[in-house]
Amino acid sequence: MLICLISIGWLFFACQKTSVNVSEPPSVPLNIKKILVLPFKDLSDLAGEHPDVRSPVSGRVFIAGKVAANASDLLTDHLVSWLQSNTRYEVRISSYSQSSDAILDAAGGNLVLNRKNLTALGRQQGVEVVLLGFVYRFRERIGKSFSAETAASVAFDMHLIRVTDGRTVWSANFDETQQSLSQNLFQLGTFLSRGGRWVTAEEMAATGLNDILEKFPK
Repeated sequence: MLICLISIGWLFFACQKTSVNVSEPPSVPLNIKKILVLPFKDLSDLAGEHPDVRSPVSGRVFIAGKVAANASDLLTDHLVSWLQSNTRYEVRISSYSQSSDAILDAAGGNLVLNRKNLTALGRQQGVEVVLLGFVYRFRERIGKSFSAETAASVAFDMHLIRVTDGRTVWSANFDETQQSLSQNLFQLGTFLSRGGRWVTAEEMAATGLNDILEKFPK
């Protein structure tokens, strides 16, 4: 009887969801042929003395933290590679140095998306949608894979904006700090899927991004 209860408990824990939230795909076809991808932008500096940062698009609040210097490039490269390998969209890339000042406005200590300017950029690039993302935390693991002193911690979100009307047609976010089983038994499934080890921030981010993109509108 005890063995059965333990087995059921393990199955229950293994079925728990990770910290990935993805909006449902649009109910009507988007008729997408071309996508403009803006590189992930580091927003951790917005936190200042406050730990929280609000998403410029969704308004969702994230706990900010240190972001590794190469985090935005890693996420952007992974995203573009996935889109090119798994969809038929023509993917175009625009640097933030050319567009960030135009599409993000300051409002009450937060940044908000200037949808008018974003859609103008999309029309200029001849695309139907613009895909952009923000990084709030990308803290690297300190220690080794089986004896970490500090766990990896990653938070980012993504948004697909339609050029014709500036509407957000799809969005997703990922927010996780790896925990030991003694801290959170509900993460047993995730912990075992990672080989029972402490992952790097890059591994965590890549896994989260892959999970999100499985539900990207195709």
